[in-house]
Amino acid sequence: MPTARFVVVPAPLEEQISHTVGEQLREAASMALRLRRSVNDTLHDDELGQKASNALQVVARPGGLPFILFMLLIAVMCVRELLLRIETKRILRVHQELSGSPEMPPKHQHDD
Repeated sequence: MPTARFVVVPAPLEEQISHTVGEQLREAASMALRLRRSVNDTLHDDELGQKASNALQVVARPGGLPFILFMLLIAVMCVRELLLRIETKRILRVHQELSGSPEMPPKHQHDD
């Protein structure tokens, strides 16, 4: 049985890493260019203002599902902010109780 004359040796680790990083950078750059074109197309849409106005009117109309979801979002954000403030005050109170002010030793009076 003949033996292989040449042995395939994998590339050094640094070369493999630089190759994969280069591939990822090229992919990220191409994705950024596609995204930029998409954003430019959206921003240059002449009907964008009208679409935004219609969406705002739908959300602002009381009684509809978008309005209810929007109000629910605002309520959840307010409750979250309130809980954050309560927890912050509790942490500060506990910290102040534990740290307290250090007791200073009484001043020693020297007889001159």
